[in-house]
Amino acid sequence: MFIRSKISQQQAENLFSTRKSSFPLVSNLFLRKSQNSPERLEVMYLPFYLFDVMVEKEIKGKNGGISPRQNVTLSVDGLLGHAVLYAEDTLDVEKDLKTPAPSCDFEISSSDAAKMALDQYKGILLEHGLRTRSHPRAEEISEGRKIYYPFWVGYFKKKKGYDFKALDAASGEIQGIRMRRVFIKALKSLK
Repeated sequence: MFIRSKISQQQAENLFSTRKSSFPLVSNLFLRKSQNSPERLEVMYLPFYLFDVMVEKEIKGKNGGISPRQNVTLSVDGLLGHAVLYAEDTLDVEKDLKTPAPSCDFEISSSDAAKMALDQYKGILLEHGLRTRSHPRAEEISEGRKIYYPFWVGYFKKKKGYDFKALDAASGEIQGIRMRRVFIKALKSLK
């Protein structure tokens, strides 16, 4: 299954070239240097696993310990298993692509990805529980569903070569350092 891209090539180019700094004290001179258009843009579909995790939240109150259950959908990249994302329930799915796009194969198994997803999500729940003084627990995880998720990759000219940046083609978010290793692995595996 492929997730349909909602960001056009023109929109991706605009998003790459109008990126704003998260530091308010950065000078306009520095921003102008970082606001160049990519030399080349391509859409890349990366492999991801989708997992449904049943989370039990313990609520303490007058009625004792009530434990409502909630289903959370997580996605983990199929290359390194590092990126745990909260996936939306309504992903725009396309069975077959009409135009070929570069993509790479899954390199980790569904069971390994499930373990990584559960471990990383338990860490998130622990941190959340410490802040809120609650004790949510991830109870069970479903079998992984394979999807290919679209990203726009922009290649930028630097003084001594090229660099790249990636943009989520479904939401329009520029990807950060956490996903950079996944893209490097994907780009190396392309033929």
